Amino acid sequence: MLAPSGAVALVALLASAGSVWQARTPWPLQPPAPVPDGRPEKLARASELACAECHAAQVAEWAGTTHALAWENEPYQEELQGRKKAESCHGCHAPVALHGADDALLTGKPEARKEARHLGVSCESCHLATDGALLGPTGAATDKHATRKGASFGAAGSNALCASCHRTTVGPVIGLARDFEQSAGAAEGATCVGCHMAPRADVAVEGGTRTVRSHALQTPRDPAFLALGFELALALDASSPALRVRNRAGHRVPGLIGRELEFVATALDAAGAELGRETLTLTTESYLPVDESVDLALPARTARVRVLGRHHDPRLEKPVTFLERELGP
Repeated sequence: MLAPSGAVALVALLASAGSVWQARTPWPLQPPAPVPDGRPEKLARASELACAECHAAQVAEWAGTTHALAWENEPYQEELQGRKKAESCHGCHAPVALHGADDALLTGKPEARKEARHLGVSCESCHLATDGALLGPTGAATDKHATRKGASFGAAGSNALCASCHRTTVGPVIGLARDFEQSAGAAEGATCVGCHMAPRADVAVEGGTRTVRSHALQTPRDPAFLALGFELALALDASSPALRVRNRAGHRVPGLIGRELEFVATALDAAGAELGRETLTLTTESYLPVDESVDLALPARTARVRVLGRHHDPRLEKPVTFLERELGP
């Protein structure tokens, strides 16, 4: 864990005015492109879902996500080989319906489905009620099936639904929901859905409008989305200039064991000549806690700084550039 930075005079703060969480909304809709990390581009058998008959767009979005591929992706299956109590992982990679009596979320770690595990975290995992009704944010009526408005799809309820699995630390996965529950964003009303399910359209509902969100989950696989997790500032103090990197992701970064995030800061003088380079590397052993920042010391004559961000995914052969910016007065 990195120690948070001390107080410095920030002269080039790259953030919108007002609350950070207000500035982050809405997210740009940029579904992450498939990457050659052992996963197929799409879940091949997504069409088996009965939901696809009426919700083809949502199923198509979902089919390329880590939720859909939670069971079938090769890195997961390889991780299970030789692992003691491998079954302890199954409940979050192919969970049963997560809602129990009175549409309340089940407590404890999810159980694994006995059937159709290849469908990963399926529609039914999040939306199915015990009586066969489908739960959602409005409970809009349809002649296809019973529907109800579910508390788990309200602003705060969605966090608890996501946390059913994402509070768990096992294998290379870190229970990031625990961080988020203690974050400033959560206190200000931010949600997991608000960050990871980009707004797709607004539709009319009784009494107003409702935002329909994409089921193509935003993840660090999308470089533009990853860049939004950081706030950069250049502190030009005569004796100790520094690049400040603040974590605004809502949880610690990085969030997967083996993942590294590298910031390369090239210091420039007033004429644009290079003064030197400094590197900050974030790993799960030296991570940046939620809502905190760290300063990277720069040469005394620094006037501007170029920043390059690289994402080292353990499943990829080469790092992916997610950030290129220049800061200065």
